Amino acid sequence: MIDRGPETRDQLREVFIGRQPILDRDQGLAGYELLFRATKENSARVDSETAATTATADVVCKAFAELGLSNVFGQVRAFINVDALFLGSDLVELLPKDVVVLEIDVAAFSEEALLPKCQELKARGYAFSLSGITDVDDRIWPLVDLATWLKIDIDGLPGDRLQTSARALGTTRRTLIAAHVESQTQMELCRLLGFHLFQGYYFSRPVIVEGRKLDASTQGLLRLIRLAAEDAEPAVLDAAFRTEPALVINLLRLTNSVGVGARARITSVRHAITVLGRRQLQRWLQLLLFSRGADVDLAHNPLLQLAALRGRFMELLVERLHPEQRDLRDPAFITGLMSVVPAALGMSMTDVLSQIAVGNDVRLALARREGLLGQLFALIEKYDANDIAGTQALLGSYGPAATVGLLGEILAEALNWVQQLGMDAD
Repeated sequence: MIDRGPETRDQLREVFIGRQPILDRDQGLAGYELLFRATKENSARVDSETAATTATADVVCKAFAELGLSNVFGQVRAFINVDALFLGSDLVELLPKDVVVLEIDVAAFSEEALLPKCQELKARGYAFSLSGITDVDDRIWPLVDLATWLKIDIDGLPGDRLQTSARALGTTRRTLIAAHVESQTQMELCRLLGFHLFQGYYFSRPVIVEGRKLDASTQGLLRLIRLAAEDAEPAVLDAAFRTEPALVINLLRLTNSVGVGARARITSVRHAITVLGRRQLQRWLQLLLFSRGADVDLAHNPLLQLAALRGRFMELLVERLHPEQRDLRDPAFITGLMSVVPAALGMSMTDVLSQIAVGNDVRLALARREGLLGQLFALIEKYDANDIAGTQALLGSYGPAATVGLLGEILAEALNWVQQLGMDAD
């Protein structure tokens, strides 16, 4: 249908994120700290407040939308470094409260408005970890009241100050984390001082989690942000999302990440928007815009074109071959769209479906080629492979009007739709 040469892979944007374990006294897993990484190099350079906020947005997008890591955390927490600028925005409310711990350095509280903002977020269910603690004095106690976890960087801290700080904070009934533990001696010392959790190179260096994502055009993001802000009708939002296949994939992943996927199997783009909510949708779109790197848009990305083409082709097949099944048109679009995701992200379909909460019709079609959508998807695969005999055999059950020529007409209509999307993107 669309030629996918080796250059296609170069047009995918690789995604990296650091993940370092936080362990308990028995070296069991208690949580992960998620770290900004721009490349495979296991380090990060964040030079300014704006860059720090962008790094936070980058980590959030990668973890919960692009790499779909929420199902990896299980019963443990994900600690994410945040700054005053990020906490002062609405974007923080996109994070799932039951999974994420907001980790903030004590130095950030030099901004007076930050503590009241954090107290407000805590009252609404957000959890905090306080890092960068070097001394325990009168200034630290209001911040201790805010936090559930207190992280002390033991690297370079003299033994007497470490002992004094640990004893003072040990009376607070907070969970103490020893950070930058790099030897067994340091580990044993911290255990004796009453630390509960431990993090550092002695246990594990950060692991680089990598994957690929289908990027979305900046123009498309801006259009969707505007529509969400204007409280556009669901049908208008649905139509706008269809022009951005990469955003549809990330929308489905995000809907699963925020904790609703297990309760609501998504059957359409409109359904995903409804489940997520307009406010969350707008914040997520803003966050994506904030974290953007290189632009890869529909007009110049064959994989995005293939995803859009597959989706539209499936939708048109339902319209022509099952005109009475109007409720299957949206699931058909999602089925076609998602059929490209394994090749695009280098994942198996099983792994993709574990991250995206789709309806049972879509799941059966993609995993087993079962059900009405599965039959249509199998038909597209035969047609795409130029297997004329196999295509005709599958068309037989739809009556004499269902011919290979009809598929050619439907394909032409779908191609015209995709080409129009490309023109709109320029």
